[in-house]
Amino acid sequence: MLCAVLNIGQIGLLLQVATGGGSEAPNAYFYGWEVLSYVRYLVDAYLRQYSWQVQTSLTLIVVSTLMIIILGIVFAQQSMARNRRDQLYERCRARFEQPFREVLAGTEKWPHEEIEYVCKVDTSALQTFDPATFARLIAQLRLEHSDRVFMPNMQRLCHMTGVQAYLEHNMVKGHHVEETLQTLITLPIRISEGALAAYTGSRNKRIRELARSYFGFCSKTEPFHYVTQDANENFQLWYPTTLHRLVGWHHAKGHPVPQFLTLAHQSTNSSHKALFISEIPYWGTDQEKREVREFLTYPDPKCRSAAIQALAIIGDPDSEDELVANYSSQFPEAKRETLLAVAKINTGRQTEFFKQAYLLSSSQNTRAVALSCLYNYGPEGKKAFHELAHVGLDDTRFFEQIESAEEKAEGKDVKMRI
Repeated sequence: MLCAVLNIGQIGLLLQVATGGGSEAPNAYFYGWEVLSYVRYLVDAYLRQYSWQVQTSLTLIVVSTLMIIILGIVFAQQSMARNRRDQLYERCRARFEQPFREVLAGTEKWPHEEIEYVCKVDTSALQTFDPATFARLIAQLRLEHSDRVFMPNMQRLCHMTGVQAYLEHNMVKGHHVEETLQTLITLPIRISEGALAAYTGSRNKRIRELARSYFGFCSKTEPFHYVTQDANENFQLWYPTTLHRLVGWHHAKGHPVPQFLTLAHQSTNSSHKALFISEIPYWGTDQEKREVREFLTYPDPKCRSAAIQALAIIGDPDSEDELVANYSSQFPEAKRETLLAVAKINTGRQTEFFKQAYLLSSSQNTRAVALSCLYNYGPEGKKAFHELAHVGLDDTRFFEQIESAEEKAEGKDVKMRI
């Protein structure tokens, strides 16, 4: 850049060169790139008096020093920029946190005027603030209310504050795409499908996954397109929390949701199949919930575990007998999940089942789970729990830990006497 300026401006640099002559030494004038050539000549002349080892060492020292100075300047600039953003965020939070919290807490859609009244500022003034700071504040408030799947005023608030336009602009221009997609999924709000289209087939695996996950929140025409299309993909596209939020978001808005039992049958990817099974207790029909039992004998362990946990959530007493009947054929982890599922269904008919599970298991972990389930399985279960303390399986510490933990949870301070 310096040389370019020198060339354009024809700025002369006067360097006096001593020739060893008379009192009046001649002057040499250099222009543009000649300045750098002369400096290189001086450095070369200076280094020529040393061996190549010394020359190399000096060069490394100079280059390292320059790099340290440059990195120091870059880090200082980044630190100052981060501090400015944090200060701006704190001022914004102090001014708007409570009004935004009140708006987001609303269970009905508010008109623009009501939001302006709560925020004590009109829309035009709101849009003069930094939208990136607003996006950070609203995303933080959203995380604090993660138990609420759908917030009716989120879209309108993001539109009024300029957050929606800011995030859409980032997607169109390709600025901070991954961070923007994460913010969009967190909120979530709708932007133009066209702004997202370029990223659903991105070569970047992470961006492709985020874009396809967000597509369900963005699309009005076919929100579950990628759920069905990617049911057999090898990469882990649908993380449990993201898919659950997506379906819950549409369910809260009264939109139809996919038939997860059908997706589970169609998918050849074991992880996705298990994920679809795990969603049936929340969104499936009564018929789908009953048919979950067929996966108790499915060859893939992930699907078996998902089916057992799903039946525990459904809590159907009719499924208890099948869980018990398939217990002996399950792998160790699935056995422990079965014990927990039967305890959660809690019909009061399986005290003997827990006793036998404890007595016949060779795994200490399984015996510990069986004891814990038995202790909480009503009066008969607690009675059987104390009887098993004398069978001599050397699990005294399990008995003491289970009873101590349960009594602490109940606010008691009683030691077990065996």
